[in-house]
Amino acid sequence: MSETQKKPLNTNLQANVQETKNSFISSDFIIKSHELIEQGFKVYLLAQGTNTPYKGSNAHLDATNNVSKLTDMFLKYGANSNIAISLVDTGLVVLDVDRHTPNKNGLASLKKAGITTNFDDEVIEKSPRNGIHVFYRVPDDLDVTKLKRNIGAGLELVTDKITVAPSIKLVDGGGIGYQHFGKDFIHANLMPDWLIELASNVATKGNKHNKRVPRYSIDQRIEMLLNGFTEGERNNQIMSFAGWLLSIRNIDPNLVYELVQKINSESAVPLPDKEVNTIFRSAYNREVKRASMGGR
Repeated sequence: MSETQKKPLNTNLQANVQETKNSFISSDFIIKSHELIEQGFKVYLLAQGTNTPYKGSNAHLDATNNVSKLTDMFLKYGANSNIAISLVDTGLVVLDVDRHTPNKNGLASLKKAGITTNFDDEVIEKSPRNGIHVFYRVPDDLDVTKLKRNIGAGLELVTDKITVAPSIKLVDGGGIGYQHFGKDFIHANLMPDWLIELASNVATKGNKHNKRVPRYSIDQRIEMLLNGFTEGERNNQIMSFAGWLLSIRNIDPNLVYELVQKINSESAVPLPDKEVNTIFRSAYNREVKRASMGGR
């Protein structure tokens, strides 16, 4: 290593990034890793073109938000090492949706579960095998350690660590990169109610389900009834409120629908009827499926 390389980095993050770009290291991987640290994440390195930690490393236990330590890792393993972040204590989870085989298609699993959704407004990354990583912010009152990881064919809820763009993976003899879409991870949308419900109601042997992890308390649902749905939470609240009532034995779905419509109309910023209809249909289909599997 030359004397220039031995020069300690400036403690200022922006200066570190600039020095790194202009001197002995210049790569998209390093620049992105510094951006992630600036956003508050801990980063660690994976072997080039893989999701495998370097031999002799401590994998995600090496995750750091210290620029100097990370730079030392790049010097040791290579400037084009794949990068990953630790999700622990970040307030984020990732829905991993596989789509590369007919028998392991996460989108098909969601549809089969009666869940209608799209990810146009979410923070997502496309994986090299055409999968989707959807980043969500965890509600303050939710303990993700109580949620299931495997939530359906081609569906995983990742809460520990994840490989991120611009990392690449060797597929069919060539390198294909992860692609980022949407805002930065720190601006991810709140974890939707349907995902919380799905992750806390995974079928076990005998077609029984684990107890739900409720998204909203009874008091919060009564608050919705009295004061309407809250802007920024309307989709989640409608899904949760409708599902709560539809889970009551022998209740008329038409009455539930009328009540949801009434609460929405009296909300400070009501959702369009078409969107309410879509959410209610998803809640209804989910409850029908849950009832058929003995989950009520």
